[in-house]
Amino acid sequence: MGTFPRASRQGFIRAISLPEQHIDLALAGLLIAAEDYPQLDVLSYMGRISLLAQRVMKKLRRYHTVYDALHATSEVMFHEEGFRGNRRNYYDARNSYLSDVLDRRIGIPISLSVIYAEIARRAGYRLHGVGLPGHFLLRTGERATEIFIDPFDRGGLLTRNECIQLVRDGTGADPAQYLRPLGNRAILRRMLTNLKLIYLRDDDSARALPAAERIQLLEPEAWQNLGDLARIQFELGDFVAATQSLALYLERAPRGEDLSEAKAVLEDLQGRSIEPYGSGE
Repeated sequence: MGTFPRASRQGFIRAISLPEQHIDLALAGLLIAAEDYPQLDVLSYMGRISLLAQRVMKKLRRYHTVYDALHATSEVMFHEEGFRGNRRNYYDARNSYLSDVLDRRIGIPISLSVIYAEIARRAGYRLHGVGLPGHFLLRTGERATEIFIDPFDRGGLLTRNECIQLVRDGTGADPAQYLRPLGNRAILRRMLTNLKLIYLRDDDSARALPAAERIQLLEPEAWQNLGDLARIQFELGDFVAATQSLALYLERAPRGEDLSEAKAVLEDLQGRSIEPYGSGE
């Protein structure tokens, strides 16, 4: 690993080295964007988020409820600033870069949710990410006071039962596992996985590589990502790194996985007579 710019790599490592609850998602997300935009003024964009939070706080009376805070955040973000979901070109990589989302006022559920949550946090309210299948929401409160917010739908509010129905309609799976709040590392992992899959779909290995590398920084035991990383490294001609990644993939894969193909490819790699291997997530 280590092919993305050193300053960007070190900044990202510092950003994710904090305890889970102290990771600044805005900072880490902007450092992801800095890979594609090396001259990105990260502090300037952080300042823009703080200014939006100040506008939210100015709308709140001294005594107010969480509903008032959510309404104020949505009013600033969607009605005054015009942020919206990109339904027309959902898989545009710019939808996943926080700097582009702030500039273009358009994004996908997870990027809009991160900006919404970071505005709310700076205004004094902590929201938690919730990763539904194929969608991303925010949540505040517990059970009787639980509220789900959909920034992709201009801050629309959902009940727990509505979220359960969304899961059942989409997958038929047990909804409980999807309604638990995600940690900040898991949210960053999901953002990076989106980028990786977009670039793999476009056969752009050079841009998929930093996303796969950062996933490994976030979660060294992410064995499936190691398969993708090995394939990307091979396609870029870095056979030594591909061999190392594939060896780690074999070491960390759970018992019961069919690893025969991966083992054969590793032998070929080690002998420099090779075929790429990777596993999508």
